[in-house]
Amino acid sequence: MIVTVVIVHIIWKKNYDSLEKRYVVGEVQRIVPAWGQDPKVEFSFTIYGKNHRELSPRSIYHPKAGEFYIVEVPIRDIKKSKILLDIPTSGPIDFPWEGWEKIPEFIIEDNQ
Repeated sequence: MIVTVVIVHIIWKKNYDSLEKRYVVGEVQRIVPAWGQDPKVEFSFTIYGKNHRELSPRSIYHPKAGEFYIVEVPIRDIKKSKILLDIPTSGPIDFPWEGWEKIPEFIIEDNQ
């Protein structure tokens, strides 16, 4: 059973890593409790002029509603977007309509 879970995770990660991605700024909307599991972070972001809401695992982080973070957006499968809770921003930041190709240096420098 554990071997199957590990294999599925490796295949999923390899597939996810191969997707072309863009980076945008997203806002935490709320923390969704999950009985017996790690809570989820509901977040919103805009790319290509469309607003999106998705869920990501909270993991070891403790974000609060209204905080802003970088969101990694797979272009061909936006539903797989994930909020990068280890890369907060000081607030909403203007970004290109189609997102950044990589996380800007000024954001990385602010988080070191």
